[in-house]
Amino acid sequence: MTKFFLDTNILWWYFVKNSKNHQPIKIYLDKLILDAQNSFIINEFVLIELFHLLIKKKANEGFKLASLLLNERYPFIEFKYDLIHISDLNSVLQILYKYGKNSSIGGRDSTIIHSMNRHKVKDIITNDKGFEKVELITVHNPLN
Repeated sequence: MTKFFLDTNILWWYFVKNSKNHQPIKIYLDKLILDAQNSFIINEFVLIELFHLLIKKKANEGFKLASLLLNERYPFIEFKYDLIHISDLNSVLQILYKYGKNSSIGGRDSTIIHSMNRHKVKDIITNDKGFEKVELITVHNPLN
């Protein structure tokens, strides 16, 4: 069984039908979703960022989609709410210190790495090249 972390850019392209990369992302993810051996996680920061993009760019339609994502349960995806203790923030700080000064890994990306480490997830689906510099993470870029 493979558990994947889904980055915001992938979720945006998947859910927004008229986005520039919707079709290749949808084909890629649908194939993975249909394989019951796969599962997916996202953390609260990715979810919030996706909500922001949906509302900013799609207004009412985006709000409705965000509400569906939040209130419906999909058997293949887990929402993880991880950053609630000071020790978690210290972990994020250490990740930022390690990768933030010489890569494109920023604050939100460091929370992704923290969540992946916490839940023992080694695979991420993203178009963000910064994750390629993170050891022990395998990047799956559907657009390459």
